[in-house]
Amino acid sequence: MVNRQMKVTIITPLFPLKSISPYSYHLTEALSHYLNFECITFSRTTLSFFYHDGERDTTFQPPSLKNINQRVKINIHNPLSWMKAGLYASGDIIHLQHWKTSATAMYCIIVPILKLRGKKIIFSIHNITPHIPGKYFVFLDRLLNRFVFRFADSFIVHNQRNKKRFEELYHINHRPISIVAIGSHEPLVKNKLSQIEARRRLSIPLDKKVILHFGYIWGYKGVHNLLYALEIIAKEIPNILLILAGTVTSDWKHYEEIIGKKNLHPYIQLYLHYIPESEVDVYFSAADLVVLPYIPPFDTHGDVGALTVALQKPLLVSDIGGLPEYVRNKDAIVHPGDIKELAQKTILILNDQNLLCSLAEDSKNIAADLTWNEIAKKTIMVYEQTMSKI
Repeated sequence: MVNRQMKVTIITPLFPLKSISPYSYHLTEALSHYLNFECITFSRTTLSFFYHDGERDTTFQPPSLKNINQRVKINIHNPLSWMKAGLYASGDIIHLQHWKTSATAMYCIIVPILKLRGKKIIFSIHNITPHIPGKYFVFLDRLLNRFVFRFADSFIVHNQRNKKRFEELYHINHRPISIVAIGSHEPLVKNKLSQIEARRRLSIPLDKKVILHFGYIWGYKGVHNLLYALEIIAKEIPNILLILAGTVTSDWKHYEEIIGKKNLHPYIQLYLHYIPESEVDVYFSAADLVVLPYIPPFDTHGDVGALTVALQKPLLVSDIGGLPEYVRNKDAIVHPGDIKELAQKTILILNDQNLLCSLAEDSKNIAADLTWNEIAKKTIMVYEQTMSKI
């Protein structure tokens, strides 16, 4: 039985901001069926030069959320808004989403104020280590984390590997670390397209074998390895087509050199921009197989994996972070950075219609186990356990 007297404030980005807003929307919407709570959101989280195509998705207006009181908008350019968030949060429990270094910098002001006011602090840790490489940036990220984490009463991570890595890095003692998975990220805009219609919209012939790599293109996404594997795949499957869809956050010139050197242009369609919520389903509907060949330092859960299973698509992943939790067949898991194995298993799956169907069925079943209603219930259990520790 949920304690409806428990007051909760969630500090998180929501639409129209990009980043983890789909996760935040699904979580807050599911929690709203059980709790009346307030949600403190952000208007800006990142300095402009970190986003090539802007931080906001102005093309999408999500369905309204019930039982949510948005009192403050935190802006990275306005330290006064950071202080207001700490002073105005009314919950007994403050649940903060931890996903990027710039947000952590703001939390360095917000969280101590909350603690001085006697609030219980819970962090949901989305990225154990930052996406941006560089030893100085990693040092800064870890320094800020060590400061804000000392104020936390408990933590939420998304899989067992995350928990182990988190414990290794931060030596969290005598404070609980709960595992609450990511729910299956079904798009809020459902186009319900057939493969025929999706391919028509993208001008893809029906006889193509289509693999999709979706999402922000960071170095750790392993796109360079996928391009090298594509050269091998094309020799066995001449009608192969790779869709790369998402914003480029690293130097694209490196990838363009591989494409040119390996003569891969006939086998690739590029959509190198942010894909709005309203268009997500088009790319997945057009694909036969989604491939996520991530490599170190990736060590988190993989939102694209959650999206793939929600859309019931066959999925091939690297054995890294939480990605293996989105598949049930070892033929759909490869060692990170193993180009030959990546090519061989992609060929194996695409040439076996029964295996493709089996992987799609696995995705459907995994999504059924990752409903946001269950995620909400487990999150509320963390709230109740945290409140019980006075």
